[in-house]
Order: sequence, then C-alpha cells, then structure tokens
Amino acid sequence: MFRLGLSARVLGIGVTFLLTAWITLVALYYWSNGLSRVATYPSTTQILTIVDVLSGADPQAREKLVMAVSSSVLTAEIERDMSVEPNIREHMEYLPEFSDYRNALGNRLISIRRLDAAGSGARRPRLLAVVIDPIEFRVRLNDGAVARLQTRTPFIVTLFGLPAGLGAGLVGTLFALAAFILLQREIRPLAKLAAAVDRMDPSGEPVQLANIPSRTPETIALVKAFGRLQNRLQSMISGRFALISGVQHDVRSFATRLRLRIDHISDPTEREKAIRDIADMIDLLDNALLTARAGVGALDEELLDLVALVEQEIVDLGASGWNVALGSLPQGRELLVLADRLAVRRILANLVDNAVKYGRVANVALEEHQGMAILSVRDSGPGIADDQIALLFEPFVRSEPSRARKTGGAGLGLAVVRSLAEAQGGAVSVRNHAHGGLIAELSLPLFQLKN
Repeated sequence: MFRLGLSARVLGIGVTFLLTAWITLVALYYWSNGLSRVATYPSTTQILTIVDVLSGADPQAREKLVMAVSSSVLTAEIERDMSVEPNIREHMEYLPEFSDYRNALGNRLISIRRLDAAGSGARRPRLLAVVIDPIEFRVRLNDGAVARLQTRTPFIVTLFGLPAGLGAGLVGTLFALAAFILLQREIRPLAKLAAAVDRMDPSGEPVQLANIPSRTPETIALVKAFGRLQNRLQSMISGRFALISGVQHDVRSFATRLRLRIDHISDPTEREKAIRDIADMIDLLDNALLTARAGVGALDEELLDLVALVEQEIVDLGASGWNVALGSLPQGRELLVLADRLAVRRILANLVDNAVKYGRVANVALEEHQGMAILSVRDSGPGIADDQIALLFEPFVRSEPSRARKTGGAGLGLAVVRSLAEAQGGAVSVRNHAHGGLIAELSLPLFQLKN
C-alpha cells in the first residue's frame, strides 16, 4: 500500500500552497489590469476606426466591411428596421468607465447598452449573467445610418470577472490545501498513538491514551481499542503472577513434607539424590516466581551495597560446599545500587551455580566502570562455541549436549538472570575468556543522587 511519510506530506502541503499562491497572483494580475473588461469592452480606437471606415464606405461596400470586422468577440450590423428595439437591461453610456467612448465618438454615440443574454442568443448560466451579457454600442454614421456593434466574452467568466477555469483551479487548489492540512492534523494523533503503544509495558504502569486528541470517530475507536488491549494484557500478566505465586506456595508445602519423609530412606545414596531433587524443584519454583515478579514490575527496590552483599554471599556459598573463590573487590568504599536484594542474590547464585557445574570452579570479582557496577563470574571449563552463546539465555537450554540430570538444574539459570537484570535496568553477557573458560558479566547502574 502506498504510504506518505512526514516529509512527503509536508512537501505536498508546500507545493499546494505555492500553487494556490500562483493562481491567486494570476487572479490579482487579471483584476488589477482590467483584463476582465478587455475581453468584453473593445478598445476606443477599435470602435472609432470601425465607425470611420463604415461611414466612408458606400452602402454596397458596408455589407462586406461588416462581415470583415465581425468575429466571435465583436459583431457589427447596420440597422435596417429602426422600430425594433433590442431587449435592453440598462443604459451605460453615462457611466464613468465609458467616458473614453463618449469623448472619442462625440455626438455620433447614440447609446451603450447591456443586452439580455437570452435576447442575444447566448446560452449561459444566470449565475454568470452580470459579466458575460453582451454590450451593444449604437453609433450614427455620416449618412444617418445606425451601426450596432456588439461585444461578448468568448469564454465563460465568473461573477468576479475571472475565467471559469482559473476560478475552478483556484477553488480546487484551495480544497487540496485544506485536504492536506486535515490529513496532517488527523495523522498526528496516529503518530502519538504509535509512540504510546511503543511505551506500553504489561508489567509497568498503564500508558495514558485519553490525552491523545482526535476528532474522527475511526481514530477515537482505534485509541479506545488499544486502551482495552492494554488493560487485558495487564490483567493477564497479573493473573499469571498470582497463579505462579499460589502454585509455589502449595508446592513448597508439599516439598517440605517430602523432605521430612526423606529422612526415613535407609540408603544414603538414594536419600542424597532425593534431597537434591527436592532442592532443584524448590530452586525452579523460586526462579519462576522471581521471573514472574520481574515480568510484572513487582520487584522491590532498596539501596544495596554490592561489595558487602557479594562478600557475604560468597562466604555463605563456600560454607555450603561450593567451589567458589572471591577475587578483586573495590577497597575502602561502597558500590550502591537500587535493586531487589532477593533478585540480586538469585542472580549471583545462578551464575556461580553454572560456573561450578560446567567449569568446576567459580571466580567472582566486582568492579566499577563508567557508572556501572560490573560483577563477573569466571569458570575453568572448556568454554563454548561463539555461535552457541546466545542460546544459553533461552529457557531450558544448557551448555551440555545432553538433557540428562547429571549436573542438575533445568536450564533456566541464565534466562532467569537476564530477566532479573533487565528488570532492574541492568544487563548480562557471556563470552569465552582469553585464557580459557567462560566469563559471565552482570552490569547494574550505580545509584546516583539527583540534584
């Protein structure tokens, strides 16, 4: 479908405006130079010459001269029946605009009259009659004969004395200009609607659509439809979050009862497997709930010192038997971020868990770079092909080719990390380290006081 961009519409309005100005200038030139009268009123010299030629010719030659000077604009005739009066509308010989004719012809000028269009044989709309009715000059010749000279406009003119084509062009151009302006005015609400739809976030605050001005019923209906769609999406997301929260609560209760019953398993190996399965199940629920909260914008915000939080988490993970080592940290100062404490702990735990499972050891470091807190977790594993790195952030995708549960987990770790990081204004990336292994980096914006 052919669509006009903003530049094309502005260009169209500009061209239409220039065309309107051009036609208006032509009309002004037409009026100011009296061109509407030129087409109807012959020049004084022309009338005087015709009268002199007819006066000096003998009666036989006059008929030929009358035929010679007659045209579609001016017709000449020698009156034969003086008793027949034409259908006269008004006498105009004493009007100021005909003073030149009176001065040139003197006493020979009998009358200047405007004739009815119907009486002259012209078939024109009555709307145009004021301008296009024929003008008759009655002049007495030297031998007493009377010559009638009728002038008529060879083209249709308007009440303002302009050619009908010029008027139609001017009106059409004005309509086009008005149409372009109306089109531009009606497209502006659609542009605002598109910008508002781009800002829509089912997990955030509703975008106000009522302040989008519009006058056409179609645009108003479209805005209302998008408003209803936004409300339905937010209701669906809120319902999904409530469902996941309820499921997590119930499953945690079942998992707690199962954990109590596991102690009665006599085989230590089977008992340990069962404990790991229940722990994986609880971790899966925690990841799902945090992701759902991030999706609806329900994460808490508090001022956290990442240095203290990372130190404490690494100590706790090491005490739990994880092979994790703490590298460089900013010394003697805090790295403050505005984030959800539980979400940050889950991000760190998932990154360390992936590094230990697939790279045997997790080396954690924290630094500041260009207003961002950078948390890096590096493992000592074999790494992964560069074209496979993007797949690690997809749900239920793991770096090992098998889906077997040898390393535990369901492949949600990095997907959850990305969702939680982006929900807090951060980002996460994974790349192969130059000296082997993978390194995952989490970046969160540092808290800054605004003046």
